[in-house]
Amino acid sequence: MEDTDGAAARQRPSRRDREAGSASGPSGANGPNALPVFCRARHFNRAANVYSVPLWDFTSRWLPEELKAFDSRRSARATSGFKPQDRTEGSEGKGEAEPEAEAEEIKEEPEGASDSEESEVAWEGPLGGESRAWSRAAADGALILLRRLGQEGASYAMGVSSALIASETVAEGADSSMDKRLAEIIRTREPHWAVCALRSGHFAGAVFKGQEAVVHKAIHRYTVRAKAGGAQSACDSGKKVKSVGSSLRRYGETRLAEEMIKELMTDKWAAQLAECELVLVSVSKRMKSTLLGTEKEPFLSETSRVRKLPFMIGKPTFEAVQAAYLRAASVVFCEEKVAEALAARFRPKPEKEKKKEELPASEAVAAVEEEEEEVAKYCEEEDDVLFGALHAAALADDVTRILEELDGGADPRARDSKGRVPYYLCTTQAAREAFRRWRGGNEEAWDWTAAQVPEGITDESEQKRREKEKEKRKKQKEKQKASKAKAKEEEEDRLRKEEEERRILEEAQAKCEKCRKPLSSKPFTRLNFLYCSPECVNGHRRDLQAEAALKRLG
Repeated sequence: MEDTDGAAARQRPSRRDREAGSASGPSGANGPNALPVFCRARHFNRAANVYSVPLWDFTSRWLPEELKAFDSRRSARATSGFKPQDRTEGSEGKGEAEPEAEAEEIKEEPEGASDSEESEVAWEGPLGGESRAWSRAAADGALILLRRLGQEGASYAMGVSSALIASETVAEGADSSMDKRLAEIIRTREPHWAVCALRSGHFAGAVFKGQEAVVHKAIHRYTVRAKAGGAQSACDSGKKVKSVGSSLRRYGETRLAEEMIKELMTDKWAAQLAECELVLVSVSKRMKSTLLGTEKEPFLSETSRVRKLPFMIGKPTFEAVQAAYLRAASVVFCEEKVAEALAARFRPKPEKEKKKEELPASEAVAAVEEEEEEVAKYCEEEDDVLFGALHAAALADDVTRILEELDGGADPRARDSKGRVPYYLCTTQAAREAFRRWRGGNEEAWDWTAAQVPEGITDESEQKRREKEKEKRKKQKEKQKASKAKAKEEEEDRLRKEEEERRILEEAQAKCEKCRKPLSSKPFTRLNFLYCSPECVNGHRRDLQAEAALKRLG
């Protein structure tokens, strides 16, 4: 019994063998182009038809057969600008665990074209000289570098963001150096990278280790001219405007550049940035010195770790930086057919097209015309059998000839070599009405449905149409008249309400005790009475005295 169990155990493949087998894409349940087992449904990007798998979702110790020769910690430590951390068994187990929440795919909507979306790895030119394993490709608007793996009939491709491979490594033109770098990336389960973005007065940055953000910061300062657009520094290059808004924008630029970003990069985050393997940035050429410093005084000591993201970050926020980090730390997996489609735009053009581009404008136009002449064109004059006189009359929009041909027995159902009936060739309303009028008087002559001629026009239908239009115009006039009467009534109501409100306001308003005029300013007072002027005060006082004297006298 023990011997049987031992033989079964020896025949059962190990976990590492199963993972390696699934990576090489053998034929099986998943088909001949099987992808690695950790490519799950939540990783599928429907827009690009690829799987984007974060590095921390990779199966432990997985590595394609083509890259196993570069699987050594010594080669990983020897690579410049990349310092993998020592990992324990616990950290590897953490890499195997699936995340509790699925990473949502965030599509960026760039506000406009900018050089901040360009990668340091060139988009043009051949990759690796005569290399066949590596190629450039574009997935979801970002430049990636694809590596074809597996054998014929069971092959697939995997790609990484161009920001993860140095431009010098790509320029070498050797597959071995790029394979070595790819093996290092795959072995990284907890990337220790920083992502920073600066645009239009908005700064956002974070230092990530694995899936968590160690530190992060988002800053916004008023630097862009509202509605007019453009930074204040760009406006000052022509003529320096002296206004309150421009002063605030200049102060915002100074505050953002010197006191916020420089202080953050050189002081507060200095220790965290020094430990980062890569610093991924999204910034324009004009604002690059604000984010990273100058060549003489850089904010980061090792500039080789700084890479530009090959895609755009619209408005820099912490959420946008998180999405950019997830996008850069994800490895793209796709089948061979999809890889061919993604890399199609980067293939070199055929020699014939290159020669046309090198020709002068006049010669290029002549070459195009020659190609057009080679293509056979349809000619109405040569179509004697099907392109008849009625077709010609309809094409010329000649109403008299159309009626003459129809009276002469021409078939309106006849079709030319392109399958067009005569009515289809009419370009004016008068020509179409000629067909419809003839149909109205000869409804039983032809199959008008096959001739594609609409309902015929007769005297009765014309009379009905005129009466309908007359009724329509009458209703429109009545409607306009009613709307005018209603508007007039509303205007009268409005004036009446305004007059009533004015009268009520005047009655409620305090008045002078002498002249009974409304008090529009600070009143004069005497005893419990209010007056508009000193004259009214004295006049009312005399009136009161006279009235008192009369009462005393009887």
